[in-house]
Amino acid sequence: MNLTYSDEQEMIRSSVFDYFAADYTFEFFLERIQRTDFPDPAIWQNMAELGWLGFMVSEDHGGLGLGPQEAFLLMEGAGAALNIEPLLSTAIVAAPLLAQGADDAQVNSILTEVIAGQQTVALAWAEKPRGFAPTECATTATRDGAQGVALINGKKILVDNGAGAQWLIVSAVHEGELGLYLVAADSDGVSRTGTTLADGSHVADIVFTNAPASACLATGAQAKELLLQAVYRGLSATCGEALGAMDRILQICRQYLHERKQFGKPLAAQQVLQHRFVDMQIATERARSMAILTAIQADKAAAGDEQAQRDLSLAKYIIGQSARYVGGEGIQVHGGMGMAYEYPVGHYYRKLLCCDARFGSKDDHLSLLELPADIANQK
Repeated sequence: MNLTYSDEQEMIRSSVFDYFAADYTFEFFLERIQRTDFPDPAIWQNMAELGWLGFMVSEDHGGLGLGPQEAFLLMEGAGAALNIEPLLSTAIVAAPLLAQGADDAQVNSILTEVIAGQQTVALAWAEKPRGFAPTECATTATRDGAQGVALINGKKILVDNGAGAQWLIVSAVHEGELGLYLVAADSDGVSRTGTTLADGSHVADIVFTNAPASACLATGAQAKELLLQAVYRGLSATCGEALGAMDRILQICRQYLHERKQFGKPLAAQQVLQHRFVDMQIATERARSMAILTAIQADKAAAGDEQAQRDLSLAKYIIGQSARYVGGEGIQVHGGMGMAYEYPVGHYYRKLLCCDARFGSKDDHLSLLELPADIANQK
């Protein structure tokens, strides 16, 4: 397994981090989470101009045509910056699904507007409060004989950007066959209940009651593979986001330990804190290798490779463990100041908690694995 980046990937990673360092500072984040506009219009337009909103869309449809490894790098930078804009839900997960139906004039028009930053789209797939089962679906699609459109009935939970998106891609079953349906979020029969998560990002529970679908993007085996591809790519990108946040915690702690003095010496001179920091570094490096693995294996897992699916579950479990450990230790290193609203390390811990919960928590993925006790209990 090659854990090094190509020259092109290094350039992408560098440009992503440079943008966030300049335009998405911690001071901006503190101001941003006080506002309800979502996404931030100026930031969203910048991301569109950088080509990020078409990151995973093929060049034939106006995108950059990049893959899960590049998406991983994009979200690593987003995690390091505490980004709460719906970059993951729109660019990584949902926009590539829209491209599958781009032969339809309406869908193609929507895709063009999404890439240009004029609209957002979200994938509504999760139905269970616990567990990770993307293709298990109780939501149904029935045909309206009079109008010839599919009517969607069911409930989706914790839809990332579900409250703000103009369009929803909904997984639903029609006559025993899974399908992906495009639904206008303001349609009759769509009821959304939004909330804000601990990291400042937005999700919604959505109830569909005879909600008319504007288009069917895929059905059957194709719909299943496309849904799994979107979810596994999202899982991998979330792992990248967590890695970016963990790296940033290490930077903050390193600086604090060298600058903060006690009895005339920096805290970094204390051996117990040296050991604690090294343990945090070890946990982060373990997470790094597993996170890169998810980017390499994401599309194989979507195609049905059982070993790749196991690799992703194992990686999500280990990264979830490491995220909680590094975040918690980062706060402990700072003492009470670590939880101060005006100080960043507590916000990074909240980001890591949300990364762990998204696309199946570490416990959800542990239930899919049979791990030896020594691995399951590692930090």
